[in-house]
Amino acid sequence: RVKKSKRSLSFKLSYYNEYKSYLSVINMGEEVKEKKPNPIVENARSFGKFLYDPDTKTVMGRGGASWAKIGVFYIIFYSCLAGFFAVCLKVMLMTLDENQPTVMGRTNRPTAAIGFKGLYKMDFKSTEGWKSYRTAIENMTDAYAEAGKNNSKSYSMDNLGDCAAVEDAAIRNLTWGCFYVGLNRMVGWEPEKDLYFKCEFVKGKTGKGNVEPPFTTEMIPSEAVQKATFKSYYPWLSKAKSGLQPVAAIRVKFNNETGNPLVSSSDFTEEHLNTFYECAAYSGDEKIEDSRSAMFEIIYTLPQFEKDD
Repeated sequence: RVKKSKRSLSFKLSYYNEYKSYLSVINMGEEVKEKKPNPIVENARSFGKFLYDPDTKTVMGRGGASWAKIGVFYIIFYSCLAGFFAVCLKVMLMTLDENQPTVMGRTNRPTAAIGFKGLYKMDFKSTEGWKSYRTAIENMTDAYAEAGKNNSKSYSMDNLGDCAAVEDAAIRNLTWGCFYVGLNRMVGWEPEKDLYFKCEFVKGKTGKGNVEPPFTTEMIPSEAVQKATFKSYYPWLSKAKSGLQPVAAIRVKFNNETGNPLVSSSDFTEEHLNTFYECAAYSGDEKIEDSRSAMFEIIYTLPQFEKDD
């Protein structure tokens, strides 16, 4: 009986130890699972501690004294940098002439042009385009009027007749307008002979409406007047000394025999046409050597009547 009791007790202890081992394995697995960190949470926690660490009382790894020292350093550093830049800028500006450029390259080459944006296109079809064109004329006339007040040598727009003021220069419902052409400001340059401009339609240039342009043109002032007066405005030295350079105007008028290009009718094509007009600067009988021409564009529409069978 004693032996039997010992065997029974041994069996129970063995069973208990196995059960205990089983529980230990389960608990170890749970412990392992509980110890796995969430990377997002851990990263957020680390970043938050970087921004402010309550244990060391630091912000982004620095205490109050450290931030004060680095703040003072950068204030002094950037103040010195700004002062150095201001001195360099002042010294550079002292070397420049306000009235003429110090260095002149390709811009000192004769070029037929007009220095006001919006004066290279005359758009009879577009209301907005026509408005921009008129605004450009106003800007130009205002600039020449102001220059005339400050310098009596400056060219006067009164020499341009009907093209001198926007009220007469651009009248859409009468289908006429004005182009303007002069030379770029070339310091110290002057023509060898009499200076004047010649302009003509560019027939055959890419676009429609160039084979038989339905416009008549008039140069103001005339070629003879340009030859007699324009050369006296050169050499051009600066805006302060010479004012604004002389310009010629080209009055463009639609040929009424062809029809009005603005009338809204079923007989008119909706497709717009382009006519190009080119102006070049001449000295004597020849175009100024190595000079560039100015190109203008007229946008309009024409009546298209059906032909009888």
